[in-house]
Amino acid sequence: MVKKKAVEKDIITDKKEKVDEALDLKLEDLEGIGTVRLKKLYANGIYTVNDLLSRGEEELLRMLDITWGDASKMIRVANESIRKDSVFSKMIVKGNEFKKYRDEKIKYLTTGLKELDEIIGGGYETGVITEYFGELGSGKTQITMLACIMAQMPRETCCLNCGCKDDLKDTDICDIQGLDPDDKKSICGGMIWRGGGLSEWGKPCRVVYIDTENSYRPERMLAMVYNRGLVKTKPQTKTEEKQDANKKPLNEEEEKKADKFLENVDYIRTFTSAMQMAVVENLSSIINGDMCPHCQKREINEKGEPTHQNHPKVKDGMELEVHNFKKDKPATLVIVDSIIAEFRKDFEGRGQLSDRQQKLKTHVKHLVRTTETKNVVCIITNQIQEALGVMGDNIRMVGGNELGHTATHIIYLKKPQSITKNKITAILVDSPNNAKNEVVFELGSKGIQQIKE
Repeated sequence: MVKKKAVEKDIITDKKEKVDEALDLKLEDLEGIGTVRLKKLYANGIYTVNDLLSRGEEELLRMLDITWGDASKMIRVANESIRKDSVFSKMIVKGNEFKKYRDEKIKYLTTGLKELDEIIGGGYETGVITEYFGELGSGKTQITMLACIMAQMPRETCCLNCGCKDDLKDTDICDIQGLDPDDKKSICGGMIWRGGGLSEWGKPCRVVYIDTENSYRPERMLAMVYNRGLVKTKPQTKTEEKQDANKKPLNEEEEKKADKFLENVDYIRTFTSAMQMAVVENLSSIINGDMCPHCQKREINEKGEPTHQNHPKVKDGMELEVHNFKKDKPATLVIVDSIIAEFRKDFEGRGQLSDRQQKLKTHVKHLVRTTETKNVVCIITNQIQEALGVMGDNIRMVGGNELGHTATHIIYLKKPQSITKNKITAILVDSPNNAKNEVVFELGSKGIQQIKE
């Protein structure tokens, strides 16, 4: 029986390796691509046949400043190279083989709340986009900042951080006893997440946070780190616990540990839709860690590797310092908060609606492509609008079909009618593998948390 499983796994692995080998064929192996054009392709984050085929003629025209005929020829040559290896026939797999492939490839990032994890199938899925939409103050940014923390946690971890790593793989609930010195029969009761974080033990990962509304606050993210007990904190009084007050680090050493969570976030503030689109077009290089964070430039050698030595750091036209760039660790989470804000500001009224939707379609195409090819978790937030003349629940997310068909999992965050309450209802609106469901939680010191009785 074991032998049969091993054989089935080999079939899937063999198909995957052959397809990947053909699609990852180096560009220098293609006919008709010279050294100059090769350097331009590398500079735009196009290293393989797969990268080239994921672009269209129009994008190559703009990137390389070539004719339409040259762009079509490049794509035709790339297509012919994979036809020689019969890649298309190798792409055909049985449903059960594809399931096994997904089981190996797809990882899940916890939301930080057990109940929310459950309704979306175990957490945020890699390789696809998860979208939150809701009105102002519904917790969208709080959720994304919490995701920045969760992504840096180990693959298997207890949500209460009780140190029970050894027993995590065999149970869903942490049952380590005696954690409370006043109650020897107590158990941890923390949820052992299906996916946990995206960091392997001892290997930190990066997060790319694209902020279009100036709503990211590192101070708030640090508070979540302290309040979730991810570093040692000072004891609280019963009054402070009852008020859900923010915790303080135990000492300077613990404060430095908490600061590591911020250090692993690459924060990018965009001010226009054009800036936002440019960032996402270069997202592949940002995820790889081969774009210099100081000057947003790459110097690429013939092998597509970054070489960035003694480069002046320039800001506002002033040369500040000379720096050397070293390739960073790869990113595992991408956040765009919010996806639509800049487009709504730059394209106003019905007269510009068509132009806005065309730009938005191109933008999300790049985002979907990069998310899938890099197999990262991608979370986007979206705004809402009221559908006039509709009875009942008339709330609709902004962006139309271009955004509606972009995200794989879509969650609506519904606020209570009373502004004094902080209870939020998360409603799973659309998901290909999960039934419609909802969960109620509250916004608190830990970000999102269970409602206190």
